[in-house]
Amino acid sequence: MTLSKRSLHICACAAFMAATVGHAAAATVRGRLDRIYPNGARSPAQGVAVTIYNQNLGRTTAAYAGSDGLYYLYNIPTGSYYLEVWTSRDPRVPPTVYQINVGEPYTDIPPIVVP
Repeated sequence: MTLSKRSLHICACAAFMAATVGHAAAATVRGRLDRIYPNGARSPAQGVAVTIYNQNLGRTTAAYAGSDGLYYLYNIPTGSYYLEVWTSRDPRVPPTVYQINVGEPYTDIPPIVVP
């Protein structure tokens, strides 16, 4: 991650956390992204971006699936959200969206298969 991307990431996190002041309970949202190929092989979907969106709080900064396909989003206030999986780097392509409920201390999202 370049310094400018890291700075943008930190600013976006700070803005989301500032919007959540007053919410006592916060959680970690975690899950795994996988790819399944035509031959049936399965592999982690490394580098795919995941965000959480709530109309009142906005969108979190992106978390990216690691080499194991796992992603983590920290300090998410409990409540209802949309988990957004950004499988394309083209901003015109919308994310795949899943409705989730965040509870503390962890919210585990079942594995998601991406194209």
